[in-house]
Order: sequence, then structure tokens, then C-alpha cells
Amino acid sequence: MYYPKIEWVLSKEFIEINKTINAFVTFNDKLLDEVESMRKLCLEPLPLGVKDVIYTKGLRTTMGSRLYIDFIPDYDAYVVRRLREDGWVIVGKTNTHEFASGVTTTSSVFGPTRNPLDVSRIAGGSSGGSAAAVAANLVPLALGTDTAGSVRIPASLCGVYGYKPTYGLISNHGVYPLAPSLDTIGFLAKDLNWILRAIKVFIKFEELNINNLRLGIPNWYKVPADLRSLAPDIIDEVEDEFLNYVASLGYDYVEVEMPEAVKYVWKYFSVIRYSEATATHIINKDKWYLYSSDVRRLLEKGLEYKAIEYIEALNYREEVRRELSRILKKVDVLITPTTPIPAPKIDEVLGREDGPIRSLLTYETIFASYIGAPAISIPALRIIGLPVGIQLICNVGEDIKLLNTALLISKH
Repeated sequence: MYYPKIEWVLSKEFIEINKTINAFVTFNDKLLDEVESMRKLCLEPLPLGVKDVIYTKGLRTTMGSRLYIDFIPDYDAYVVRRLREDGWVIVGKTNTHEFASGVTTTSSVFGPTRNPLDVSRIAGGSSGGSAAAVAANLVPLALGTDTAGSVRIPASLCGVYGYKPTYGLISNHGVYPLAPSLDTIGFLAKDLNWILRAIKVFIKFEELNINNLRLGIPNWYKVPADLRSLAPDIIDEVEDEFLNYVASLGYDYVEVEMPEAVKYVWKYFSVIRYSEATATHIINKDKWYLYSSDVRRLLEKGLEYKAIEYIEALNYREEVRRELSRILKKVDVLITPTTPIPAPKIDEVLGREDGPIRSLLTYETIFASYIGAPAISIPALRIIGLPVGIQLICNVGEDIKLLNTALLISKH
């Protein structure tokens, strides 16, 4: 778990790397004072990046929006406060797709974040700045938020770990909401052990001896025809490499039928996501013209849903949760690709952030978000020389099992 001394963040090299990829958009000008105070307590400070929708006391938090360009919170988000108490020091705020409402981190008042592995490509989103920061070794750990895959997608595209806990495991207090019944704090790191260290602040984590691991490949992992047409050859390659990877692990695996998920998740997730986001932002409706075009269009879409559709979408959640519980009595964990494609080029998505590319990049991730299940993206595949993650999903509340499974698989 090597990391450079925290003074590294003041170096010319750090500044030049960040200038190239646009991961950090605000820096903590009290960093050295906080470091000195921590060392007086005989603690070695650990550098942390914090997504720019998570409140940080005295440190600008913009949500990637012109509306909040000068907003400075007067308190820390719960997750920030707890990590500070554990020895983490905030280096700065990481770029986000505006209001966390996008999967590309191109619609931001600060401009796009670039993928450290190929700066012509997106880092993913909406926690793109956090993923880029850890992928470029700027910090060992960064916080993100995940509503439809916003931690796991950039983790997949940047070749790092991205963990979304069970919904509600960590309080969202002090996090600017997008869709409150979906929003989840998440963690990104190049080394899984940093995520394990951080999660011990919030839960009693212990390493388990896992024997005879049984993997379940859900029948819904294959991208449907309408989305497959966007990049058929690449999607085929990802799915083939995914199956090869699963086989190479040496564990028992089986494809599992999930008719309830197929019937409800991809139909009703968007009802909740868009309705709740619109309800969150309706107070600013007279200022929507100041929002990025794609973010505004998604809010307008949320106005189209009826209350009965929203209630149905909430009710069907429980049926899908029950189905997952039944499946996970036969297998230990679900496994899928995290994204069906590697990172697209920035110029391919600019102006089209809310188009089909959004549906494609979120296709594998919204299942866990819909029902609040814990999920993690593990760097595993290389497609056209670029990373694509493998996603593990466990039952609601089974975060320790999920993380131990990820630790085991990561050793292969």
C-alpha cells in the first residue's frame, strides 16, 4: 500500500499531471496546516480526494455547476468528517459531471476530465475526477457518489477499483442529492487495500476464508440489440473476454435466469432516477437555463412521469430484491462486465452525453443501484488496449462478503 508523502501534492509533477487530466478542480489551501496538526498527534496523514458534490467545511464545493461556483459549505459531510478523524487529509475536490447527472464528466463548469490512460478519452462519470485522480496516482483513495453507476463506470474505464456500498450503509448527510433513494457514497482506489482500510471506519470489516466460490452470471448481462448496435464488435469482444476471464478464475460458475430483473429493472429504474432528480432540482426551475444542456434535458424528462409510474417502480424493487435473494442461495455472487465498452473518445460524446452512450455505459450497473445492493468494479480486462472492469454484486447488506470476494478474485 505504497503512497508518496503528502507533500507530493505540492510538487510540480503533481500539478502538471493534474493540469493534463483535470482531476482536481479545487485545492485545500489549508493542507499543510492540517498535516502539521495531524503529525503533532503522531498520525501520518493520508491524502484523500473528495468528489465535488460532497460537502467539505471551508472548502469550495461547486457540484460542477455555475450555480454553485462560489459555494463554501460550513460543515463536513458525514463521510468526510469520519475519514478526517481517521487520519485522512483532503487534498482537494475532484471534478464531477454537473450535479452528478451524467456518466462522462464532460459537462462540468471546469471542463472535461481526461482519462489518464489516454487523454483523448473520457474518464467516465459522474465520479470521473476521483477515478482519474487515483488512476494517475495523485492520491491513493478518492470519494465518489454512485446513483446509476457513477463510481463503478469511471472505475471500469480508468482501470481502478470502484466500490458502491449497500444503499444507506454510509449516511448521505452533506452530499448534494441527485436521486435520494438511489444515491450512495462510494470509494475509488488503485489498490483495493485502501478501500478496505477506509471502510473499516464505517463497518466492522474482517477478512474471511472463502472456499468453493460459486459465481453466477446473470442472463441479463448480454447487451440488448438496440444498444449493441452502437458498437457491436467491441461489445462482442468485451463479452467474450469476460467469459474467458470467469473461466480462468477456476471457480464453479453458472448462468442464472433472472426474469423479474429483466422485466422490471431496465423499465423502471429510469422512472425513479429521473423523477427524483427533477424533484430535487425543481426549486431551481427558473435557473435550468444555466445548467448544462444534457443535464437540463434529463430534468425535463423527469417531468413526463406520472405518480403511479413512480409508485410502481418503487414497488417492483422488492420483487427484484427477493429474486436476488433466491439466486444467492444457489451462488455466492453475481459477476458481469462493469461496462460493455472501454472509454469512448471525448469528442464522440460531447453534446450527446444524454444520448445512447448513457444507456450503454449504465447498462450493467443499474441493477445493483435499483435495489440498493452492494457492488464493486475490479480492474480485469483489456480491450483494444484499454481497461474494462469486472463487476461483482452481492445481496443487500452483504458488503463484507462482497469485499472479501473481490479481494480473493483480485489475487488472480
